[in-house]
Amino acid sequence: MNRTNARGLQATAVEKASTFHGSRSIESQPAKIRSGTFFLCVTLILAGLHVASAGEVDFKEDVQPILAMRCVECHNDQISEGGLNLASNQFQVDGSDSGAVVVPQSADDSYLLDRVISGEMPPPSRGQSQKLPDAEIAVIRDWIQQGANWPDDVVIDPFATTNKVRAGRDWWALQPVSKPDIPEVESNDKHINPIDAFVLDRLAENGLTPTPRASKRVLLRRLYYDVIGLPPTEEQLQQFETDESPDAWEKQVDSLLASPHYGERWGRYWLDLARFAETSGYERDQVKPYAWKYRDWVVNALNEDMAYSEFIRHQLAGDEIESPTEDSAIATGFLRLGTWNDEPNDPLDYQYDRLEDLVHTTSSALLGLTVKCARCHNHKFDPILQEDYYRMASVFWGGPIAARDRKLLGGPSADELGYAKVLGWTDLTSAPEPIFLLKNGERESPQQEVTPATISSIPSLERKLQSPSPEAKTSQRRLQLAEWIADPKNPLTPRVLVNRIWQHHFGKAIVRTPNNFGFLSDPPTHPRLLDWLASTFLENGGHQKPIHKLILMSETWCQGSIHPKQESYSDIDAANRLWWRAERRRLDAEAMRDSMLAVTGELDFKIGGESFRETVSQEALEGLSQKDAAWNPSPVNEQKRRSLYMFVKRGLLPPTMTAFDMCDATQSCAQRDLTTVPTQALALMNNPFVHDRSLHLAQSLSNETQSVTEQIQRVWKAVLGRAPTADELELGRQHLAVQQTRFQDELERRQHPTEQQKHPLDQNIEPPVLHLRAEAAQLNSETQHVTKLLDLSGHGHDAIAASEAPIRQHIDPRSGRAVLKLDGREQFLKIADVPIDEPKFSIVCVVQDHGDSGLREIISNWNLSTNVGTSVFFGLADANRVRFSDHFIPAGTLQNQRELFILTAISGEHHVEVFQNGRSLGRRDSPLPPRKFDTPWVIGQQGNLSREYWTGGIAEVQVFSHALTDSSRMSLEAELAERYSIPLQPKTSEPEHATPDVLALASLCHVLLNSNEFIMVD
Repeated sequence: MNRTNARGLQATAVEKASTFHGSRSIESQPAKIRSGTFFLCVTLILAGLHVASAGEVDFKEDVQPILAMRCVECHNDQISEGGLNLASNQFQVDGSDSGAVVVPQSADDSYLLDRVISGEMPPPSRGQSQKLPDAEIAVIRDWIQQGANWPDDVVIDPFATTNKVRAGRDWWALQPVSKPDIPEVESNDKHINPIDAFVLDRLAENGLTPTPRASKRVLLRRLYYDVIGLPPTEEQLQQFETDESPDAWEKQVDSLLASPHYGERWGRYWLDLARFAETSGYERDQVKPYAWKYRDWVVNALNEDMAYSEFIRHQLAGDEIESPTEDSAIATGFLRLGTWNDEPNDPLDYQYDRLEDLVHTTSSALLGLTVKCARCHNHKFDPILQEDYYRMASVFWGGPIAARDRKLLGGPSADELGYAKVLGWTDLTSAPEPIFLLKNGERESPQQEVTPATISSIPSLERKLQSPSPEAKTSQRRLQLAEWIADPKNPLTPRVLVNRIWQHHFGKAIVRTPNNFGFLSDPPTHPRLLDWLASTFLENGGHQKPIHKLILMSETWCQGSIHPKQESYSDIDAANRLWWRAERRRLDAEAMRDSMLAVTGELDFKIGGESFRETVSQEALEGLSQKDAAWNPSPVNEQKRRSLYMFVKRGLLPPTMTAFDMCDATQSCAQRDLTTVPTQALALMNNPFVHDRSLHLAQSLSNETQSVTEQIQRVWKAVLGRAPTADELELGRQHLAVQQTRFQDELERRQHPTEQQKHPLDQNIEPPVLHLRAEAAQLNSETQHVTKLLDLSGHGHDAIAASEAPIRQHIDPRSGRAVLKLDGREQFLKIADVPIDEPKFSIVCVVQDHGDSGLREIISNWNLSTNVGTSVFFGLADANRVRFSDHFIPAGTLQNQRELFILTAISGEHHVEVFQNGRSLGRRDSPLPPRKFDTPWVIGQQGNLSREYWTGGIAEVQVFSHALTDSSRMSLEAELAERYSIPLQPKTSEPEHATPDVLALASLCHVLLNSNEFIMVD
């Protein structure tokens, strides 16, 4: 038997404090733990609240805990509601606004007791009575009846000690970090390290044993995802499986921790805490230039294993450190990443909202405290005074908090910051205006001036902030706050940090509320282990990589995810709070997307630089409030970088990423939601990105070998990192055979269409109400300029040339058909009367576009005076984006628009859709909002705006007073395609040159990319 070389350790004060929550923390423990812990909890509670209903009442033992817990929060030196201050015996002299509240030796005549018995004090909260328990009322009665004795030296501080409704300054997380002895445990495993000793000790207490070590293949895959967020290749898995050297595992750990991809993986976790995004949010959601440089700074800092103290100083005060650089200024982007409203309802109130964001992000991310909850009053559950909130807020008060030039996006100018092309933060003065505590958080109710200082929750570290030197350009307050947070004596900082590291290695943290170490937190599963890790972290100079290695080298981390006694152990500890097994986890959104690119051989490993913009569906783009604002996806090859480098727009988070629980970046996120829902399977099955990956892998494998067996084997090895079993190989063959037949049949139908398929003319199509054709133009006999286009529908909606700039005809060389030539210089035609007056309609055009930028319309009834937001227009924006009214922008992206093409818009009862040459460009499954049709209609510009002129050719325009059916639309498009020699595009996005064999193999690839084995990590 192997023993660790350290003696056992009795329960520490930290452990005792963690059980002092009462029944809530007991419920969170395993059943066997609960039975042993219950007596301890009850004993501790009774020790803190010695309720006596008979005999002599002791003030300190019996009365003081009740007053501290129930009354003094609202009746103290700072807050004396009703004029009553119960913090000292002076209340017996001063009374309240209602007079004397206690009559010694006459409880029945005491107003205080009367209010308590009636349930008026404490007052109801959120409609729920807060009436004291009968036992506590009896104590108050007996105390008054016995003379209401109050020792002269007692002043009640409600935040001094922990009770069953709130934490005091003696709360476990606020106590100094001390390194506990490593427990002495029995184990046959010679590889156990101190982490294992702490875990095994708790397991043994509850009669449990850990899950056997996972296989080498499982461990390496888990390690790769844990450290760098990417899968190992099949070759890397094989090499590790055959490496029998004693340090094989350690070599893998060291190699990955040294990888530049480590910073990318772990940087993403920090960016969640920093609420990283590259836009401002709110309606305009403006881009925050150079935010990506902060992301790159985080990645580099983690790769270099920057000491955590420096990591904190740079982000809070990179402009105030001794030798600031552009890099340290970039680090202060941490303070610039929050949302920013350029048009708040009340700019003066909004500056306090901005302060709250800075206080909350700083305190929750770095300290695990919810300081923002003290903005309006003392914290309800933690020893954080309202003054503490404003102390921390004073640190940021000298920065660009108030409303200024919108172009600055809520930050300093380049001159103020000292660097151009940096999203950073600095003070605007070295002597900020005083900040005042606000009653109930209301700006118009200032109370006393607040002296800049650290929060008072840890008295031994509390200190006032010093004034800056005369030559200082900033207040130096942020640097002093950073020094206080980074102080090795600060017990919160190391505990919070090592807890986060544990969380991302195990799936759950030791304190499972990682942004909240206060009273409402989940108590630590292993308090001594948490402190041992925090101490070790400090001993290593605040470097994170040694902690990573300790965890990854532990047998606790190397456990399998399925225990031989899984069912019985789950009955004892379903939440796995004792860490008797590894947690099976789904890949997060970024790792899943990156893995698909990695296994298909497409991943671009470039580190750093500007973000790429992902291709987003038209339905998602419809959610943009600023529909005219362009969303131009990056070139396809640029989109093959890691998801960390994806442009994060607050108003347009990528739908596929959010389907897999990407956080919204509104505020600091310590732990993403983890959901498993049917829509995720649908998102993967139908997502074009996943289909493209499947097709790319299939094409690559088809080029390597034509052997079906080898193709199946290589698919398995590429996606799952292993060879298929015999059954899987047979199933793969069957799948390929079925899919190949299906795709072959489709190909033959396309290559040998029936007469109906060749000419799918719908003989029942209802004629248009407007039909303009360039060939039906009337020309001036002398100049040959177009004067009118006759309406071929017979409804008399002729189009009259309405501008001095001449419109000419020219002949399209491909089709030999006439086309109107418009060069964007005030050329347009007015349509006689109103062609449509119903919400269901269709517009079909044959046009060509020569515009490179700006807005340009084919047909419109927009009117500056009477029809701005309810008009109908059909045209383009920028290089190739389609616009169909102001409610469907963009409606798609054109291809090959220099040649004549067919552009169709359908406004149906339940949907809107746009097509180019028969292929859907964009669809929204809801109708257009009500439109106004009675304003004048024009061809070639935006209504009566006298701009947004069409640039290119117009050969034909047809308008229908109904929504064309698919068969009618295809019939008409086929007819127009034949007339103008336009090739129709296929309805699907399948590549033209993909053979049935390749498509069948792509289908198999798609199955594996959607499998649990691919998206789950054991």
